[in-house]
Amino acid sequence: MGVWGWWAFDAFTLISSYLSVDIISAQTIMRSLGLFTFMVPVGLSVTCGNLVGRSIGQGSEAAIKHYYKLCMIISIGVSLL
Repeated sequence: MGVWGWWAFDAFTLISSYLSVDIISAQTIMRSLGLFTFMVPVGLSVTCGNLVGRSIGQGSEAAIKHYYKLCMIISIGVSLL
């Protein structure tokens, strides 16, 4: 699914490049916003997974709960933003 979405953005950028400078500018802005709104949650999920996984490996129940709560609060904040 990720590759198809990526190719769709590339196809739209190619098509808009044949139309006008204003349209390619708008497409570039929309592509940047789309990538930004995708990469922030991906980075957050990878970080949270690593922190919780490392705590599970260490066997620290207090750290697991702390990182879980912290990641949930940050995720809710990002989604509301």
